[in-house]
Amino acid sequence: MQKALFSSLPSINHWPTRVDLAAACHWAGNHGATDPGGFAGVITIESGVLATPPAIPLASVTATTLLETPDQADPLLAALAPLVASPCLLFARTPNSTALAALAESQLPPICADSALFYHKHVIDPDFGGRSPADEATRLSPLLAAPECLIAVIGNLGLLALGNSVAEAVRHLHFFERAAGTYLSALATGRALRIIPEDIIGTRTMPHAEPILAPYRPVEGAGRD
Repeated sequence: MQKALFSSLPSINHWPTRVDLAAACHWAGNHGATDPGGFAGVITIESGVLATPPAIPLASVTATTLLETPDQADPLLAALAPLVASPCLLFARTPNSTALAALAESQLPPICADSALFYHKHVIDPDFGGRSPADEATRLSPLLAAPECLIAVIGNLGLLALGNSVAEAVRHLHFFERAAGTYLSALATGRALRIIPEDIIGTRTMPHAEPILAPYRPVEGAGRD
């Protein structure tokens, strides 16, 4: 009976996932996505979606303040969630990636170890805006359908990361943001880029997700299933 009582409480259900999504908010706040609308996330759960609260500053988000009501989630992410295979969707307006999204050519070339991770694994959406969230989701979902797609660069706006878990999606945001910073710094020199050969790109494997998110989890919520 006691177990049934606790499992019915929204603040207890999906606790490890709640801890990770709250930690993702803290990661985003630490990486410059602090303006209103600068970060949002949803992850599919049995009862629907678990979502970041839009009205709470990122630094104040905790595992218990996350939402389980789709109508309170970010409208675009809530509309996209049932249309894509990846359980977790994170949107972030981090500085380097947003600057990349502002370029007429937003493709990230493989010029360093980080950008090599996303070679043929990111897509560009140059036509976002002016539609309802449902229409945008319908338009975007085919672009995100490729199994190898990890990141969508949303033109003039920011990044949309996909993952099988919150930690995976944060990992993709983390390394793409770092790669975008390297690329922009290289462009600023005005000199030619040195592209990594494809046979070398193939030797680069995605680092483990856990070390990226772990520092942002509260100690009391760090336990895993």
